[in-house]
Amino acid sequence: MNDDTQVLVVDDDTGIREGCCRVLRKAGYEVHSAGDGKSADDLFVRNKNFAAAVIDLQLPGMDGIELTRRMHAVDPDCVLLMMTAFASIETAVQAIKQGAYGYISKPFTPDELLLQLTNGLKKRELTLESRSLKKEREKSLLEIAQERSRCSTIIKCMADGVIVANTDRKIVLRNAAASRIFEMYRADHPQEASCTEPGSVPLPCPVSALPCAELIGLIESVFKTEEEPVIISKEVVVGEGTYMVNVSPVTEGDGTKCGVVAVLRDITARKKLETAKSMFVSMVSHEIQSPLAVAEGYLNIILNDTVAADEAQQREMINRSYLRVRALREMVSELMNLSAIDTGNFVIKRSFININEVVRCAVECMHEKAKDGKIDLFFESTNGRGSENGPVVRVFADKNAMFIVLKNIIENAVKYTPTGGSVRIAVEENGLYARIRVRDSGYGIKPDEKCKIFDEFYRSKGKLTAGIPGTGLGLCLVKKLLELQEGSVSVESVYGKGSEFTVCVPIER
Repeated sequence: MNDDTQVLVVDDDTGIREGCCRVLRKAGYEVHSAGDGKSADDLFVRNKNFAAAVIDLQLPGMDGIELTRRMHAVDPDCVLLMMTAFASIETAVQAIKQGAYGYISKPFTPDELLLQLTNGLKKRELTLESRSLKKEREKSLLEIAQERSRCSTIIKCMADGVIVANTDRKIVLRNAAASRIFEMYRADHPQEASCTEPGSVPLPCPVSALPCAELIGLIESVFKTEEEPVIISKEVVVGEGTYMVNVSPVTEGDGTKCGVVAVLRDITARKKLETAKSMFVSMVSHEIQSPLAVAEGYLNIILNDTVAADEAQQREMINRSYLRVRALREMVSELMNLSAIDTGNFVIKRSFININEVVRCAVECMHEKAKDGKIDLFFESTNGRGSENGPVVRVFADKNAMFIVLKNIIENAVKYTPTGGSVRIAVEENGLYARIRVRDSGYGIKPDEKCKIFDEFYRSKGKLTAGIPGTGLGLCLVKKLLELQEGSVSVESVYGKGSEFTVCVPIER
């Protein structure tokens, strides 16, 4: 089928355009491309054999929405896919109104592109077949059964959940994805589970059995509206997931409403990303603005002679400014390291190293801070092989990465330990791993926070720790660096009494 199927790719980004072309040609399609809306429109009008077009939303000269409208007017059966890095409900609805089959959010994988295109071409094929059958007036029961089977197969293979209800408010169709959504809800809310829940009983079953009042309300609102067919879109929470729900009426050939279809697209990951971005902006506004304001204030005093100060006072102001700037540099370094790890650009060079030496270096970096807080900071190493400088515990790890790991954990222990407390670091061999234990007598961690402290930007919200500065990046960086070295980190804590972090890394064998 692909050998005779022509596809047009329109994008002003040469890399994305050529990448899509390579993927589609490899899949067997005949591919043409254009870099702007005007060229694409001319090419589409000249060559009326395109079965599909993949169109970028932002194009020079003529945007993707206008190009979609013009192409749909020329060939209503052409499968038009919108691709954009700025996907939203508004743009999706607008694109669909102009004739788009669907849209793909950038960045996307080759499989996502091919899946959308394949489904669209299947729909187009079915549409053309149906039209041909109608013209020939050959609608036998067998052909109808085959058509339904094809549609059913497509719906079942969709990654989005699909629910269809008839005018009696009965759910008469649901695909596997919809069943999984509500089965997961049942697993998370066993106290609310009942034998009438969709996904667990045979069809048909009542719409009122859906465990989401918002979804029921959207379906009812479509049933009650007397307007022309519309798509109602809304973000809905089902259990622990967030879904973009699109609800539309199902009509007969004469326009009579015969039911409602609801499509649920999982956007949980996107919502989590939006939350992380919001937390990042909040963190930046506080953790960067505050120390910069302090450093600026001190330097302004020195430069403008606002307050008479001797050399010792000026040096103290410069030193405090330096500490603020150094803290900012360390925060930027943590952000860059996390970004490098997430993009696969962080280089790990593992070799056999004496972990005691790395621990000692990390402890020495924290001595001054511990001394200022009147905190007893102590390091001991046990059951290592001896050397002139003490026990040797050799591990297979990256020395710089392990220094970052241990410095972050020890710094956290010192930072979250009140005046007069203690921090103890111990190294020991245990089977195939070396264990570095960092125990403090600090504020401790609440039980419900233990599973969150390694998340990006997460900060404890207790009264005792509210005034302690930090970005919430350190422990996340620790976990990712250890995972790259086949290591791990865990924590045990009693709120109000202290915590113990345990780092495990493979030892030399």
